[in-house]
Amino acid sequence: MHVTHLAPHLGGGVGKAHAALAEARREQGNAEQHRFVLLETPQDGRFADQILATGAEVIVQPAPDALRRLVAAADILQVEWWSHPRLYECLARAELPPHRLLLWTHVSGLAPPVIPADLVALARVTAFTSACSFEAANLKPLIAARPQAFAVANSGFGFDAIPKRPSVAGQPLRFGLVGTLDFAKLHPRFFDAIDGAACDIGVRLFGHCDPGGAVAARAAAMRQPSRVMFEGHTDDPAAALAGLDVFVHLLAPGHYGTGENALIEAMSLGLCPLVLDNPAERAIVTHQETGIVAASIAEAAGWLDWMAGHPGAVASLGAEAARRVARTHRPAASLSVFRDIQTRAMAAPKRARDYAGALGDTPAAWFAASLGGVSATGPGEAVPGAGSLFAATPAKGSLAHFRRCFPDDAALLALARGD
Repeated sequence: MHVTHLAPHLGGGVGKAHAALAEARREQGNAEQHRFVLLETPQDGRFADQILATGAEVIVQPAPDALRRLVAAADILQVEWWSHPRLYECLARAELPPHRLLLWTHVSGLAPPVIPADLVALARVTAFTSACSFEAANLKPLIAARPQAFAVANSGFGFDAIPKRPSVAGQPLRFGLVGTLDFAKLHPRFFDAIDGAACDIGVRLFGHCDPGGAVAARAAAMRQPSRVMFEGHTDDPAAALAGLDVFVHLLAPGHYGTGENALIEAMSLGLCPLVLDNPAERAIVTHQETGIVAASIAEAAGWLDWMAGHPGAVASLGAEAARRVARTHRPAASLSVFRDIQTRAMAAPKRARDYAGALGDTPAAWFAASLGGVSATGPGEAVPGAGSLFAATPAKGSLAHFRRCFPDDAALLALARGD
């Protein structure tokens, strides 16, 4: 079996997942050959280096003819899908030879950026990173018609055998978060939950935070700003998590995440998660079994008080979280899923696919595909949940991201101006 992976890059959660899967294949003595074709030069080469160390191949920005040869030589082309402009461009314009297509999606698709249904229709099998993607409205007809063409392969994996440092009897619980500290992911009222707790708690936040950005400004505007401690980026998230008891993972509704690596890692170390009732988190955390699922920010503040007063219950929830994650979120479990869907993909012959017909052939059409195929004329009013894609910062699949990749495109400029 020779699998060629097509990805924009191998950074963040995608690179981390593939590095773990590559190591698991090596440990299993798996004879599959895996090649990773990247459309951008990695800004952080750690995960690419880890993949290379397992014997897999990583090729960066091949010429069009070379890319076509690589696809032709592969048994399966696995597209690592998220709404990256370069991925749209490659698929729509590369004129790829006949191939067997497998998609592994790395956004939920529940809100923009969506997983384009016309792209999914071209795939032999689509693997979601979370079961929550089965609820994507634009994909439900396809799922109903071809349920055997869909699967779930987790991309978030816990830490192995790293003990959590025990809390000291009689001392307050240790609250914190390790992850993305911006409102593209955090709930806009994240700090209201901390401010709203009746008890006096401290929450340590690990991750890069722009000191002049919205997150820092909102924290500074808290009634009790001393409750929040910005610890900066950590190169050792396991060590940071090991010193906490509660993982305060309050994310914005409609966020793009699925695998939620940070949440899985925290649970694997026995932290009790506090999450909001978003689909991706709800697919991972079971309320009052493996953590707490709050219906609102106000309710989250109440649960912070409950946790502070019930450290024994918090420890029990964290222990059960660790047990379940150890069983369900392991590289070996995802490899088993991929072996099954690769077998299904191999049952069909290679064939050509009209990606330009499915996705469009211009940057503006690709951006519209990220919105769900709707032509937008303003900051997301026509498409529920699309407002973040019109933000000034180039988040995944955003208009700013597309404009950064295609700065001379007149149609994208017109969208940015609201013309």
